[in-house]
Amino acid sequence: MRKSNIFVLIELSKLTESLTTNLLQCKENLKAQASYFQLIPSKYFSGELNREWESIYSIVSHKGPRFNERGQIIRNAIANTIDQMSSQECLMVSNRIFSLYEKVKKEFS
Repeated sequence: MRKSNIFVLIELSKLTESLTTNLLQCKENLKAQASYFQLIPSKYFSGELNREWESIYSIVSHKGPRFNERGQIIRNAIANTIDQMSSQECLMVSNRIFSLYEKVKKEFS
């Protein structure tokens, strides 16, 4: 079985350090770390974990970008989607990221 790239392990460790399972803070923490969703390409994950990352990515980006009245993007798809998610939804996403990180760590142990 092909392992995930070491880059994934390093970047997921940084991402999870900044996430929380505190319901009151998880949305803000997830939004603050939104750039990681574009920084970590799914192709660097092993097969099964690739699908998991793509699933998480689709959840946090499905609303698409936010546009102003002139049609210019004023908020990218991830920040816009997270803004519209409930704290419970953000907590679920954070928990999935924590779980994915544990699976990636197991590939390297």
